[in-house]
Order: sequence, then structure tokens, then C-alpha cells
Amino acid sequence: MLRKLAFYGLSVATIVAFAWLTQKNESKFPGASLRADVVAEADLARENVVFLTDYDLAVDKAEKENKPAMLFFMSKTCRHSLNMLEGAFLNPKVEILAKQFACVQIDMNDPKNEELCDKFNVVSSPTVQFLSSDGSPLQRVAAEQTGEQLATQMQAALTSVAWQTARAEEKGSFR
Repeated sequence: MLRKLAFYGLSVATIVAFAWLTQKNESKFPGASLRADVVAEADLARENVVFLTDYDLAVDKAEKENKPAMLFFMSKTCRHSLNMLEGAFLNPKVEILAKQFACVQIDMNDPKNEELCDKFNVVSSPTVQFLSSDGSPLQRVAAEQTGEQLATQMQAALTSVAWQTARAEEKGSFR
């Protein structure tokens, strides 16, 4: 019982600390949240999300451009994957946010991607895995998402990257 209470207390404290740090660092790192002017641009700009299909190229691009990566594990025979391609990835907010990621589409049915699915322990489609620019896993979403839900997850990944960058800079270990 005490262990459950301690775990619950630690979980609540972690969530509160993260929310406080995110809010506190908002003025230092304006790119850490979706700005209103970017959302307004979404109404004007209709550019589809550009996916790479080669994981290694996407990781290289992420590292060179210092961007996080968004891996979209999908199957051409999965209606949920197709729904996301035809829906969520056409959402204006998602289209704008996708420019801040190296995006890669990974067909889970392609034998050459079997090792990659194993590496990230992906067993169902659709799954979206976010990575930092150095390839470290961030959060994962393993279900069909609407455009709004995906945009929220993308924003959370960008916030996480901004938070990690701030911590690295504070420690003086920024690459």
C-alpha cells in the first residue's frame, strides 16, 4: 500500500514539475510550443506531409538539420493507417508541424523493414514513434489518431526536445 502511494505521489510530482518547467521555459524557448501565428499560417498553406521511405536517410536528415524524427509505421492493408494518411496527415496543423520533423513512412509489410519494427518493438499499425535528433526515442502513439490528436502529440515531442536541449545547455554538455 505504501509503495503504491509513493509511486502515485512521485507520478503526480513528475507531472507537476514537467508542467511547471514547460511553462517557465516558454519565454526562453518560444519554439517549444505551437505559436498562434504558425496555426494561422496553416489555414493559408496546404502542403502535404513529405515522407521519406528510408529510415537511415531520415535519421541522417534529422541529425544534420537538428530536427526530431517522426516514424510512421503503417501497413497498406490497414484501414486505420490509410485513415491517418487520408485524414490526420492532411490536417493543416499537422502539415505545418511536420516541417519541424524528419518524417519517414515505414511499411510494416515490407520484409526489409522487419528489423526496424523489431528495433522499435512495433507490433501493430498504425504506430507513430518520435525520436530526438540524436535518435533517442521520445513518446510513441500506437493507434489511429485524428489530425488534432496527432498535432498534440507532435507538439509534445517538440516540447520534449526543447526541454532536453535546455537541460543539456544548462549542464554545458550541448553538442
